[in-house]
Amino acid sequence: MRQAWDRIRTRIEARLPAPGVRSILLGVAAWALATLISAAQGQAFAAYRGRPQEWWGALGYTAAIFAVWAALAPAIMAAAERLFASGLNKGLQAGIVVFGYLFATALHVALFVVVFWPVYGSGLANPLAMVVPVVLANFDKAAFAYAALMIAVLIRRRQRPVAAEPAPERRESEGLWIRVGAGSRLVRFQEIDWIAAAGDYAEVHAGGRSLLMDRSLAALTDELPADFARIHRGAIVRLDRICEIRNLGRGDANVVLQGGHTLRLSRRYRDNLASLLAR
Repeated sequence: MRQAWDRIRTRIEARLPAPGVRSILLGVAAWALATLISAAQGQAFAAYRGRPQEWWGALGYTAAIFAVWAALAPAIMAAAERLFASGLNKGLQAGIVVFGYLFATALHVALFVVVFWPVYGSGLANPLAMVVPVVLANFDKAAFAYAALMIAVLIRRRQRPVAAEPAPERRESEGLWIRVGAGSRLVRFQEIDWIAAAGDYAEVHAGGRSLLMDRSLAALTDELPADFARIHRGAIVRLDRICEIRNLGRGDANVVLQGGHTLRLSRRYRDNLASLLAR
């Protein structure tokens, strides 16, 4: 049954446009849908206030607003991508996102006034007189468009497969020094079954024992040799401890270790784990 479904999916994907064209078409469709929803919302509010608007005029104005946002989208998303990959703390990232909203909105208004002054600027003394009405009339649309771009970047980052980073060569006798009581203990890499995240700490599971380290899971990733792999944001396993991968459907799976312990395999890391096990 699964093989038949894979054949059907392969045939469908073969008939679809190239990934780059698909992304463009998806982007156009998303902005068109946002335009229709926003225009319909504006019509509903206008009717509720007793000041109904002409549909095609309102739709044209809304389309112009979102067309400018669509033009700015690649640059805004590229900047957000660099920000979220910078490693800055979450609070600073949030502050930069808020500042970015103000900057992007100002840039959007300036570009809209320059491009559409001949169309919507009649009756006004000069283009500057158009700025305040545009800001006030489109404050909600600006917030919606900017938030949608930030969410799209976060979703894209979450769904992007994580490439395996080459680990430095290490002798098999090396391991992790873990503080135990007043001293430290060396847990060799070949003893470790898996490592779990425990807040800002990491819990090392080795031969039925669990030892807590005062280092995060992300920090430990760079210290482990190539026979370890991350399978979830909260777990790293030693590859030779894996005895089974159980599919749960819809891309979800569990990893069963020697001894019967079961860990969740995240979709984000599944392709990377499959490539490591195939070596």
